[in-house]
Amino acid sequence: MRRYLAIIGVVCLWATAGAAQEESTPTGARREAATEEEAWEAEKDASSEIEPAEEPPPRLRAPSLEGLELPGEELEEAEDDLPDDFQSEEEMAAEDAALLGMAEPPASDPTLASWTNPRPVFSLNGYFRVRGNMNNNFHLSRQRVERLTGDPFARWIGIDAGENNQGVLPAGGCSGAPSSPATQDQRCAASKSIRFANMRLRLQPTLSLSDNIRLHMMVDVFDNLVLGSTPDVKSVNQFGQITGRAPGVPVDSLTLTQPPPESFRNTIGDNIQVRRAWGEVTNSTIGQLRFGRMGHQWGLGMLWNAGEGTNILDTQLDSDFQTEIDRIQLIAKFKDIFFGVSWDFVNKGFTVDPLGDIQAIARDGTRNDDTRQWSFLIARRMDPLKQRKRLKKGKWVFNGGAYFIYRTQFLSTSTAPLLATPEQLESVFVRRDAKVYIPDGWFQVLWKDLRLQIEVAAILGKIQNIAAGEFPPTAEDAPFKLRQWGLAFEGEYRFLNRKLGVFLKGGVASGDPDVVGLSQYEDLATQPIGSKNISTFSFAEDYRIDLILWREILGRVAGAYYFAPAISYDLIHTDFGRVFGAKLDFIYSRAMFEQQTYSSEPNLGAELDLSLYYRTENGPSFTDGFYAAFQYGVLFALNGLDYLVVDGVREPLEGEEVGGVGNAQVWRLILGIQF
Repeated sequence: MRRYLAIIGVVCLWATAGAAQEESTPTGARREAATEEEAWEAEKDASSEIEPAEEPPPRLRAPSLEGLELPGEELEEAEDDLPDDFQSEEEMAAEDAALLGMAEPPASDPTLASWTNPRPVFSLNGYFRVRGNMNNNFHLSRQRVERLTGDPFARWIGIDAGENNQGVLPAGGCSGAPSSPATQDQRCAASKSIRFANMRLRLQPTLSLSDNIRLHMMVDVFDNLVLGSTPDVKSVNQFGQITGRAPGVPVDSLTLTQPPPESFRNTIGDNIQVRRAWGEVTNSTIGQLRFGRMGHQWGLGMLWNAGEGTNILDTQLDSDFQTEIDRIQLIAKFKDIFFGVSWDFVNKGFTVDPLGDIQAIARDGTRNDDTRQWSFLIARRMDPLKQRKRLKKGKWVFNGGAYFIYRTQFLSTSTAPLLATPEQLESVFVRRDAKVYIPDGWFQVLWKDLRLQIEVAAILGKIQNIAAGEFPPTAEDAPFKLRQWGLAFEGEYRFLNRKLGVFLKGGVASGDPDVVGLSQYEDLATQPIGSKNISTFSFAEDYRIDLILWREILGRVAGAYYFAPAISYDLIHTDFGRVFGAKLDFIYSRAMFEQQTYSSEPNLGAELDLSLYYRTENGPSFTDGFYAAFQYGVLFALNGLDYLVVDGVREPLEGEEVGGVGNAQVWRLILGIQF
């Protein structure tokens, strides 16, 4: 036994000596050894047909100790003399991570798109999520107000409140013993809380025919489908009626299964939505050609937002909306400078779709009702790998650019029915006469763990007529002027090995003192007192800064400014994406003009949002794997969200006693898998 152990020990020493010699052998010696090996391989191939090949004799060399140095001050001083292109282990790890990210989904911002990186023939990205919500008092204890063109608070009044907020009177009554018929004192008490959950599966496949020809898609399955919304008893029969019964299910309390959603059978939505499909052809000399329906993203996403995660948690798992555009775009790149121009198809007006002829192809009805658009961009964005190296060395990084859109429209057919006859089309043409200019600038500063970004945009121009389907006398005079502008700022700095984060967000959206309302559900264009300046600027719907006021009640930031500091701390924060932490956000909002609010008071609300989040590290990308988050938010409604008081009379009805506005709360749960 000892003899065998001795033999094994000698063999291990030989292997160690060979490995040490391989590591310490100079480059010339390695090349010589490689040459000897190649000669031996050639001799082996030549004699393989004559006699069997023999194993080459082992070559043992004593390990060389040349160049061996112990760590000390000399090595520390030598690190300062390393060349600029020297790569540390951390930098090489980042480079490996970049290689692993070759199969990541394509960027909607053309300045972030990969050009000639090798990719697999087929790659699939996306996510699956389930979100639960409990919304409490989102109508802020307000009653319906008739003077508001689209009351944003009434949307959150439960359907069991009835028309006059007295509660519905169901058959059999709601309180006491069941009775037929039900009496008025058996009305239901309107619920203030709404509880529901929804889901979405997003698939983003990419087909790479080569390193420079790619095809991308985005498909949503069960897009925000409310869980439990398609039971087997909720189905339309052959007469277009919902009976509340199904074969084998005599009453809806005994429902057995959830059939798939079918449009206008058990839901009004679509089961599968194809959102994007576009191609990319890249030539390193000329540039990149993009064509099809693609995501539209620029800067922070304040105005053009592709739905890639501009929210409190900075995750696309909590995005709902995105900006898509049909365009043909050419992007040229010189070093880190991007130049772009595009021809966009934003509105073709009435489209002829001959359903009676199955071999016919849909086409544009006329060019006179088209909205024509062209875009131009110039941007400077440093290569991501080069950027990481500069930040690692403590150097500053500056990125930024300008994006400009020109849009024009002569006639409009926006009120035409989808299957309109020629006689119907005769009466829907309306003169629009619009010219719109949209400049958008973005600037970014990076240094170590500091990030500062700002985006400034404006919508300028003129529109002769803003009425949807008519040309009123007020449109005969001077045209309406577009004077909208907005600004968004984001700052972030991380301490303690990136575990502690301090954030600051702020933004301004121009308002209009001649209209009433701040939500996207109201008419913010019509000027009731004769002014012809349309000046309310609205942020993109998916640019979310809170959980309640702008995200849910009003729909998007518009006609106001906000101040939003935040702090986060990660109890777990690994280099490969595993995170467990908490974040606290505070958002204060105030209207630009008090005349535009619901009570002629400028202060809108103060909101506190708390988030707990966890993410695993189970994929090639740092965000792949399982994700979970719990959020709680409370909105303290200020005077700007209260009722209007005129001459001592308070809305909604004269002489009616109504209470003041209340606070709103939300509890949210997010469960997702990103891949």
